[in-house]
Amino acid sequence: MTKKERVISAICHKTVDRVPKGETWIDGSLANAILKADYPLDYFDFDRDLAIRKRLNMDLINVGDWPSKPTGKMYDGYPVFLSNYGYEFIQGVSKHVIKPPVEDIEDAANYVKPDIHQVNPTLVKRFSTESDFFVFAQVGGPVSMLDEMFDMEDYLVYCMTNTDEIALITDKVMEYETEKAKLFLDNGADAIFVADDIAFNTGTFLPPHIMDQLVFPYYKKLVCDIKAYKDVPVFAHSDGNLNAVLPRYVEAGFDGLQSLQPSAGMDIEAIKKEYGNDLCLWGNLDLDRLMSFGTPDEVKKEVRRIIDIANRDGGFILSTCNTMVGSIPPENVLAMMEESER
Repeated sequence: MTKKERVISAICHKTVDRVPKGETWIDGSLANAILKADYPLDYFDFDRDLAIRKRLNMDLINVGDWPSKPTGKMYDGYPVFLSNYGYEFIQGVSKHVIKPPVEDIEDAANYVKPDIHQVNPTLVKRFSTESDFFVFAQVGGPVSMLDEMFDMEDYLVYCMTNTDEIALITDKVMEYETEKAKLFLDNGADAIFVADDIAFNTGTFLPPHIMDQLVFPYYKKLVCDIKAYKDVPVFAHSDGNLNAVLPRYVEAGFDGLQSLQPSAGMDIEAIKKEYGNDLCLWGNLDLDRLMSFGTPDEVKKEVRRIIDIANRDGGFILSTCNTMVGSIPPENVLAMMEESER
């Protein structure tokens, strides 16, 4: 099977010659350590990202674009950037918002939709035309894109106290995310990956009645609009404990779900049994302890267990439960890939 055939067969719950595998992102320093190379450490680098996936015999790649530009300002010694979403931030060890897109939530009606013309689809097009990988293109969702605009605490409070105002902003953001998805499809993407963290390890950030207003209707519309434009698979991503809302992902029309974080109570056997016919499951390999601190033998044992459970009758893609972070020892990555080839 080709890489594309293998992934689409898994998504369609058909038999595959081996379990398909692929990460949503691989840390540049980890890639260089495995490749024994010195590629740039940018978030995306075409040559590095191509080389590491070839080295690990992966079947897919996930890419996107999040435009921002320097403002010329400085804040606490750091340069300030303006996101295409309208907020200002500094990028030190982590990203920190210093000015939200609307400083008074009551002014939400004045929020300006992000400019689709600032989005660069080049990476999607290059991987589509210069590689044999199945290409996922990443867009955002109604929670992560909004809580990145404000301090997260402010966002959660606004969802409760200013629900209508948050909805006004979400309308424009999700119109933009739909435009991004269409742009990426026009440039060769095979599927769309909606990255939207909605949960802690104990459950969702927001209560059910708010989720019914600010999350699930947007998911359903996004999936519907994408599939009306081009009938491709659409996957969702969220860390955390999603057990209470798994049926809602199915109702929204998603073809698959990535992460399945075991340390947040996402039991792969139970999920496969209940939702394995409705969703292609992607992930579940523990990052909190196993991949970062376990031994290669422990990694191989868990990879085999997950494959034996989740790959029954297809419908499974192997990956970590988020991304391949830099804290993972290279020998554990190689053990994961070696076992997956058996």
